[in-house]
Formats: sequence, structure tokens, C-alpha cells
Amino acid sequence: MATKFVENPPFESRTYHINRLRAIAENHLRQIAEEKLQEEFDDSRRNEELERYAKQRRRDKMRAAVPAVSASTSRMRSAQDVLDRLRWDDDLDLSKYTIGYLERFNGIQEMSAASWISEPTEDEWIPQHRIRYFKRFDDSGKQEVVWDRDNRIDRMFGSSTNKEANNDVSSKDRGEQLTQ
Repeated sequence: MATKFVENPPFESRTYHINRLRAIAENHLRQIAEEKLQEEFDDSRRNEELERYAKQRRRDKMRAAVPAVSASTSRMRSAQDVLDRLRWDDDLDLSKYTIGYLERFNGIQEMSAASWISEPTEDEWIPQHRIRYFKRFDDSGKQEVVWDRDNRIDRMFGSSTNKEANNDVSSKDRGEQLTQ
């Protein structure tokens, strides 16, 4: 088996092969450059989308953290505050007030504020979180709701968010009116 070994190929054939290899290499480098540009473009689009998504999540969190109407979430004074005011304010007549409370089996019940404030026995004790409203009776027998948890009315202290609630229960202490 004799192998034919060519020591010096013809010059034209060598140049042809070199030019062909050069063209293949240039084409390959061009494809690599295009793929690199495409990857950079895809990465930048992906980063833009991630940033937009992150900004949207931040905006959503900010919207959730800051309520649209902050007045509706302001706190009302508690039923205990109203009871304390009825008990200790000399300008308010305790006998003119009734308390509406939620009785577990019978629904809303009413009791005079004077009997509520007096020390109840264990059987008569009703938790304060069941208080739903306070009513005031004037001399003519008309009744008016002065504090209502469900409707967010507070005419005792003016902490109401209900625009219709007039703050007209007033007490004067050293000439200063306590309501707004």
C-alpha cells in the first residue's frame, strides 16, 4: 500500500482552500456576533420587563399600604370611652341614655346606661365589645343615636367619620367646649 504524499500542492488550490476556510470562519464569526447581539437584546428586554414588574409590584404595595380614603379608616372612640364620659361628666345626665348591645341569642337588646354602669353581678355582666350604640332621650321623649359602631357615628367625641353625624353632645369644662 503505497500512500501518495503530496509535498507541495499547487499554489492555486492552496489559496482556494485558505480563502474558503477564511469565508467559513468569517461567516461563523458573523453568526456568533449576531447571536451575541440577539442575546444582549433579549437580556435587555427581560431586564426591562423585570423592572416594570418590580415597579408595578411596588406601586401595588404602596396603593395597598396607603388607603384611598384615609378618613374611613380613622379610629372611633371606643364604647368604654363613651361609658367613662357618661359616668364622669357632670354635665351629662346618665338617666337619659340607653345602651344597645348584641345579646347572643336574642339579638339587639337595650339597657339603661345607669344600670349598665352600676356594678353588675356575674350573671348580668355583658362584655363591652357587644355594645353597638348609645341613644339619648330628650325631655320630650325623642331619641337620638349619639354613638353607633356599625354606622360609625360619634356625637360624643366627634371622632366619627360619618359626615352626617352632627357633634352636638357638648360638655363645658372651664368654659371650653369638648366637641368639635
